[in-house]
Amino acid sequence: MGYKELSKQGMWNKPNPAKAIERLNDVDRILDVGCGYGRHMIFPVSVGIDNDPRAIVVARHKGPCVLCDAHHLPFRDGFFELSLLWNVLNFVDDPNQVYSEANRVSRQDPYYSLVNYAKNAKWILQEAV
Repeated sequence: MGYKELSKQGMWNKPNPAKAIERLNDVDRILDVGCGYGRHMIFPVSVGIDNDPRAIVVARHKGPCVLCDAHHLPFRDGFFELSLLWNVLNFVDDPNQVYSEANRVSRQDPYYSLVNYAKNAKWILQEAV
């Protein structure tokens, strides 16, 4: 899946992103892929995953967390209502595989934001002209 395909499905192409986020408070089991220190684990039933053990130690104060690789999620198909990928796709080796895994373990299409602000990003978003 290329940038144009991803951008058509992303969080900010939803008709009203603020309403979509507000709705998540009623969702059962949300997976935060690449949760880092748990900054976005704000929903009643959030589960975080990250590949950094130091981040997981901190994020566990916000809710349950699993140390794993986002390219191979250790959950069954459709286990979560929805997956969130906040600013994580530009840090992984294969963003398409990570998105596919998030989609596999979710009953709804994952929400994600694509922000490219870090010098250590694995890839740079560039739209073909």
